[in-house]
Amino acid sequence: MADSQTKDTSTPGEKDVTPEQQALRDEAQDTFKRVQFALQMRHPDQGLRMLQPLLKKLDAQSQSAPDNDPMAFDFSNPEQAYLYFNLNPKTDPDALHPTVAPYTDAYGIHSALLYTLGDYEGAVAAINKALQFNPTDAGLYLERAMSHEAMFDFDTVQQDIEDAYPMITRAIDLARYHAFRANVLIAQGKYDLAAAHYAVYEDFDPDDVYANPHEELHELGHRTGHGHAYAHLTSADAAKRLQRARENYGPSDLAVSTLQQILNDSINLRHPEDARAAAQSLWDITHFDGWKTLIEKFDELARMTPDERKAAASKAAADEADTAPAPDSPADTSDNKKESDSDD
Repeated sequence: MADSQTKDTSTPGEKDVTPEQQALRDEAQDTFKRVQFALQMRHPDQGLRMLQPLLKKLDAQSQSAPDNDPMAFDFSNPEQAYLYFNLNPKTDPDALHPTVAPYTDAYGIHSALLYTLGDYEGAVAAINKALQFNPTDAGLYLERAMSHEAMFDFDTVQQDIEDAYPMITRAIDLARYHAFRANVLIAQGKYDLAAAHYAVYEDFDPDDVYANPHEELHELGHRTGHGHAYAHLTSADAAKRLQRARENYGPSDLAVSTLQQILNDSINLRHPEDARAAAQSLWDITHFDGWKTLIEKFDELARMTPDERKAAASKAAADEADTAPAPDSPADTSDNKKESDSDD
């Protein structure tokens, strides 16, 4: 991806916004902190009241320049910008620009508050607003799936996770995909496949942040008469079962290629922290040892002093020169010509 594409999807600088727009952004960040605290204190109704004035201002801003431009987006990380260009290869990078207002965070928080208060339809509507400005955020589709699941609309849950899957570049979202897919399959009476999805959950979320697969497998086995068979299903056997059934296990080709693009571009632009983050994401979702080796190399370089890094680079260049094949001698040099004449 060209450097201009990356720059055009970044947050606008101070010179790109008016004082009024900057004030709106500052107000949004302050509001988010207060609402998050209200959620932590288990007062979602209070958090919703805090958020409402900001939402009215964001709704108005979304109808005003520059945010009313169809090419204005609120990507919250580089992966989402890269995914957009990969999914829309004919897009002119210079036509795309970032929004002034933080719609992804605002509408995402709004959805979370409404979900907590039991307004699942409202939560879906809030996510749909966020998706208008960030259509490649896999997490938003998974949040929408959570609301549809609460409404027992498993057909729509399946559509949500199908929309999310190609764009999942983070392990925690891959784990959530498996949990949602398991619940859809349970609703369809396909218990063996559901158990397989639960059994591989911890391959991507070993800390059980969003689900407790052991508890789910025990309950599923008890409910379906399979006893402890599901609870003893290993992730390796479950992955094979998913493969045989042509179910998704690891990331999509699009997700892997996108992260590889970010890795290569970060290396070329000499952004080692971004490169390491991309390599870490690749390791988390693929468990390929090559990515882990690369992460260790990045960490080794990070521990070096500038002089040590220069020395390592010089040594690598010298080693490459020593092992490079000798160039072919031109056929028309004078020495070659003389040798050819003497042969005659």
